Amino acid sequence: MPPHDGAGDSVDWQTGERAWGAGFPQDYKEFVATYGDGEVDAFLTFLVPEWAESAVPSGAMAEETAEARRMWREKPPVGYGSPATPPVIAWGMNARGDLLCWVTSERDSGRWPVAVWSRGSLAWHVHGCGMLEYLVRLFRGEFDDMWADDGVRRFVHVREAQRLLAAGIDPDTGEPNPYAGMFGPLPGPAQGD
Repeated sequence: MPPHDGAGDSVDWQTGERAWGAGFPQDYKEFVATYGDGEVDAFLTFLVPEWAESAVPSGAMAEETAEARRMWREKPPVGYGSPATPPVIAWGMNARGDLLCWVTSERDSGRWPVAVWSRGSLAWHVHGCGMLEYLVRLFRGEFDDMWADDGVRRFVHVREAQRLLAAGIDPDTGEPNPYAGMFGPLPGPAQGD
């Protein structure tokens, strides 16, 4: 899954980790620096930590983490109990509405397993591996047969998706967007600035 030009995000990890109250795993930090905020094959979306000026978690990662914690309280995975503050942080989601999280019980973030809240089975599935190992195994079809074709994955950063949309190109296919301009002028400098 090669990153495209302009992919990757720069994050002030020290401030972010203070805001989130957790030290993020190194493989995740490297993933964010290489790929960043975006999605794979118009299906799997990655979340990047954000925080408000008051050093409070905000944005999509905070919203999905709140949802994951709610689901953890309602139906914790077997063997994990139901603590007052569920030990999960969401790092991704897919088009089926499943939440991809870390179980943050361990002090060492390099040992955080991946937990997936499946909306289909309404259950948690905890995998004894970190984010990158989980992704490799996912893309090999070990966890979900939709990924079993071993094809090259296409990652598109949100900035690139916005640029392509403004140019009338579907970011998921790279082809002309048949709906471009259908609902008014396209945003951005592509309109003849």
